[in-house]
Formats: sequence, structure tokens, C-alpha cells
Amino acid sequence: MLQRMRSIIGPRFSLVEAEDDFPAVMRKRTLYVLAEDGQVWAAAMTCPCGCKAILHLNLLADQRPCWHLNLRDGGSLMPSVWRKDHCGAHFWFREGRVHWTADQRNTLWRDLRLRLGR
Repeated sequence: MLQRMRSIIGPRFSLVEAEDDFPAVMRKRTLYVLAEDGQVWAAAMTCPCGCKAILHLNLLADQRPCWHLNLRDGGSLMPSVWRKDHCGAHFWFREGRVHWTADQRNTLWRDLRLRLGR
């Protein structure tokens, strides 16, 4: 039941390919991607927990930490994104949606806050 509610409440993110650099002001529920010559090399988004931090994700395999981005179906990142400091957000980004890991609390509230743009 909870999973079904999450799939209804949890909003989809927009996937935006940025030119040269990320925008100075990032929209909520948006995953920005930088690419050069058709190769993606970086992604960024505001933290979905609501803390307003900007998460920068390296997509270059020869640097660590590194995520893999699948651009199909709204975008998916692998592995999970885990802010071990500050807010402690830990989530999977799958098919353009945030899926909170089992160790997170108040996930339904976080999804609702995302939906409302807060």
C-alpha cells in the first residue's frame, strides 16, 4: 500500500541537458546533465530531502566517486546517492523519480514535500 502511494505521490523529475555549465539557480525536481561531444560527464540536482543543497555527481568512470547515468525513461543513476554528512539523504534515482532507501525516515512526507515543491 505504501509503495503504491509513493508511486502516485512521488513526482517525476525533468531531465535537462545544460550547455557548458549548470545554471546559477537550479529548479527543484530537475536533474541537469552536462555533455560534450555526446558524452555525459556530470549531473547535478537540488537535494530531494528539502535541504536545498546542490548535489554534484561525477559521471566520468576514471574519477571517484562515479555514477552511471541511463538517459532512458527520465533518467536513472547507479549507484544510489548518499549524502553521508549534513542531511544524510540516501536514495535511488530511477526512471526520473526518487526512491528513498529503507534506512530513511519520513519518506512519504519527503515525497509529498517534493510534489508540492517545498
